[in-house]
Amino acid sequence: MRGQSQFVGAAGQHYVAYCLGIRGIHAAITLGNVPDVDVIIAKPDGSLALSIQVKTSQWALRPNRYGKELCEWDVSAAAVNRFSDNLWYTFVDLQKSATSAWNPRVFLVPSLWVAKFVKDDWSRKMYMLPVEAWSQCLERWDRIGAFFSGDPDTLHWCRNIPPEAADWEYPSEVPVP
Repeated sequence: MRGQSQFVGAAGQHYVAYCLGIRGIHAAITLGNVPDVDVIIAKPDGSLALSIQVKTSQWALRPNRYGKELCEWDVSAAAVNRFSDNLWYTFVDLQKSATSAWNPRVFLVPSLWVAKFVKDDWSRKMYMLPVEAWSQCLERWDRIGAFFSGDPDTLHWCRNIPPEAADWEYPSEVPVP
């Protein structure tokens, strides 16, 4: 269907807003009015905000890509070397299946991880998250409250790329399928 990616992207944004809302976190979808930010959340007193870039795939799991089990998502060229403690990605895997109900998963990832992984000279900008790093990201909604409270472990998570997310051989150029 023509324009399918637009619907997939919108579904991911609304799903992330839903996940935040049921946790009592106010979220505003920007509806394309803020470049490279899809959802904005803030502390109730407005003293600290977090910008969320949502990237969605119908089926992100790659059981054997470059010798690893990982999930991958397209990102924009704006991801390269663009990071801040206050900018996070939510990578949504809708896990679309013809035989069962959809069962979305959300990975919360600091922008530093993406900024340093995606290379400027790649013709297709992709972020790949190996299974070894999933425990730090998969459905880790608790990190938002921890970030807003200034938790040192969460700030360390924002400012450092763990070896399991960085120390693996990925291609110098991501092939276009």
